[in-house]
Parts: sequence; C-alpha cells; structure tokens
Amino acid sequence: MTYFLGLPGTIVALAAAALAAAQGAAAATCTVSTVAGFSSCSGSSSVLIKGPFTVPAETVATLSVASGGKATVTGTVTFAKSTSLTSSDYLFTLKGSGVTFDGTSGVFNGNGASYWDGEGSNGGVNKPKMFKVSTSGNSVIKGIKLLNTPIQAFSISGSNNLIESVTLDNSAGTSLGHNTDAFDVSASNIIIKNSYVYNQDDCLAVNSGSNITFSGNYCSGGHGISIGSIASDKTVDGVYVSGCTIVDSQNGVRIKTVYDATGGYVKNVQYSSITLSGITKYGIVIEQDYENGSPTGTPTSGIPISAVTLSGITGTMASGYKYSTYILCAACSDFTFSGIDITTKKASCTGISPTPSGC
Repeated sequence: MTYFLGLPGTIVALAAAALAAAQGAAAATCTVSTVAGFSSCSGSSSVLIKGPFTVPAETVATLSVASGGKATVTGTVTFAKSTSLTSSDYLFTLKGSGVTFDGTSGVFNGNGASYWDGEGSNGGVNKPKMFKVSTSGNSVIKGIKLLNTPIQAFSISGSNNLIESVTLDNSAGTSLGHNTDAFDVSASNIIIKNSYVYNQDDCLAVNSGSNITFSGNYCSGGHGISIGSIASDKTVDGVYVSGCTIVDSQNGVRIKTVYDATGGYVKNVQYSSITLSGITKYGIVIEQDYENGSPTGTPTSGIPISAVTLSGITGTMASGYKYSTYILCAACSDFTFSGIDITTKKASCTGISPTPSGC
C-alpha cells in the first residue's frame, strides 16, 4: 500500500515542479545590456535594462513591452553623439499597453553637451529628441532620470499615461541648451506629477489634447508651465496645473496661441497654488500673437481661449522683469483670477473683458 500511495504522490510532485518551471520560464526576465537587446527583448513581459552601456552613434532604441508587462532600468545608458539624427528622431521610444517602466535606479544620458550650440531645433547641428512615450492603456513611467538631452526630453503622444517622480537634469546647458522642453504633450488623459525639471525651455508644453493634469512638480531655469504654442486646427480641453513651484525662469504660467492660426481652441484651464520665484519676464502671460522667436504684438482671434481659472498664484519677480501679469488677447472670455499675489505688481491686460483680478 505504501508503494501505490507513493507513486501518485511522486507524479503529483513532478507535475507541480514542471508547472512551476514552466511558469518561471514564461516570466523570465529578458536583459538589455547592449543596444541589440532592445530589439531582442521587445515583446517580453519582464525586461531589465542593465547599464552601464552605450547606444552607438546614429542609432536609436525602441522597446515594446508586452501588454501589462514591466521594464526596469538600473545603471546608466549613454547615447553617443550622432550627426545624422534630427529633431524627427527619438533616441529612445517606449511602446506598450498597460505597462510599467520603472527607472528609479536608472539614468538615460543624452550627451547633450556635444550637441548644444544655442540654437536648439531651430538650426545649428542636427539634434534628436530624447524619449518618446508611445504607451497607452494606463501605463506608468516612473523614476527615470534624463540627463543632458539634446533638445526635447519627454514627447508624449500616447494617451492614458501616468508619469511620476522623474527628473530632467539639463542644468549643464544653462548657456547653450535650447528647446529642451521637459514634457511636450499631444495626448489625452495624462497625469504628470512629483517630478523635477532643470532646463532651458518649457517645463510643460501642451500642444493638443484633453484631461491633462500636472501637479506637484518643480521647474527651474526654463520658460514656465505652458499651454502652447497652439497652432492651426489644434485643440486643448481640460488642463489642470496645481501645487507646482517655478524658479529662476523666464515665465511662470503661460498660454500662447500662434499668430494667424485658425480652427482650434483652448478651454477649461486651471492653474492653482503655484509658487513663483526669480521670474525674469512674465509671472502670468496669456498671448494670442505668438511666433517662434518673437511675438508680433498684434493678437489674432483664430484660436479662442475660454474658461480659464487662475487661483493662488504667488511669489516674486526678478529685477528687470517686464510684467507680473501680461494678457494680450483678441478672443479671450470667461477668465477668473483669485488670490494673485506676485510682487512687485506690474500688469498689462488688453483684449479681455471684464478685466480679471491681478490686472
């Protein structure tokens, strides 16, 4: 009897071991330790990007994580200087639905100093963008540090994403870095929170999309937290900015539409509990005359701006600033300002009626 009872037990144990081995194999982590690994690990549900290693010049990396999977970054991945890659290229692209990208222990180094020439994407040497977010399905990108990006850092084209606790450190580009936007958003249902930005352009630039939340972020050295510039046929509906700090920047909060653009709109915008310090041009700026490099001074009405609420915008301007509040509108309506306390007050507001508090 002992023999016959033991045999089925042995079979069950062997079956269980085989099942566990199969499950372990299915969940085995695919490791990226060279640029070739991005391709070979695409489609895996568990990916480890393990630095240090270098992505060669003239090469971009794309990782597609299996639905619901996870990619983890440890160490530093450095992207070598390229000469042929342009602003249409991205050094790294992340794809997948419902994925988690955890870069808490990782750094992507874009080698920006070898590109920076003061011209950004407007001229000079060719410069690629850094990190394209093409994920969807409530994906999460967290923790990664982007260091010295050639131009724009995160370009967010996929909708339904959470980006949290990331860092952009382009502080070394103070004199020559240009167009180093931290978060360029052309998507919907985006949350960006609890992140740190040191750059030379917009901390946030919403170019189109809806239901975008930007909260608890720190922005230093750039052009402020911006909607726009909004070009023809682009729409923005629902941007919620709260609890952010903006220091040593050209602007605080900004909405800008392109001169002579038509067919779009900006509406349902809220900025609340924003602290400013050392702002060199405008604490609050809303303008409908934007042109890259130099506004025209003449607003146009083709991209109306409506339902804008600013509350609790406080702080200080730097010496030599232009205006604490500057509004130049041709088609602006339903503005509500409260708790605006930017010292020293100096305002210019035209084209908006009734004139909001703070003007």
